[in-house]
Amino acid sequence: MDEKRLQQLEDRLAIQDLNTAFCDHLDNNRVDKLVNLFTENTYYQHGSRISNGREEVRALFGKRSETPRTARHMYTGLSVEFTGVDSASGHSVCMTFAKDGLPPIQPALPYLVADFFDEYVREMDGRWRISRRVIERIFMDDSNTGPVGQ
Repeated sequence: MDEKRLQQLEDRLAIQDLNTAFCDHLDNNRVDKLVNLFTENTYYQHGSRISNGREEVRALFGKRSETPRTARHMYTGLSVEFTGVDSASGHSVCMTFAKDGLPPIQPALPYLVADFFDEYVREMDGRWRISRRVIERIFMDDSNTGPVGQ
């Protein structure tokens, strides 16, 4: 296998790990680790709620964690297209189970199924980060009135 193909495989796995870490940190209220997955000047949009920059993302997810909330995010179908040596775009589907309160939560019904449209960059420290994420809602539970923090 040539070096370029091997590097793309390593990069694809790093981007996959980045998306897995997003779900894990979000579900476990690790705001600082979650925020570090984004570039300093990131753009994050979910419906009409837009966060520009890492500090706005920190404020958004910090506010989200002020009350007890149980959530689990599962993503699948990640496709990645490399747009440069240190840049890529991606698409995945995320299914969310979420409700205010502590577990166990009943019933176990999906709260949201959404498409994630992403742009990624490899920064100077060698880590891939999300530079842009746009979330488009596809299916919603009746109780889902919109993005948390909107």
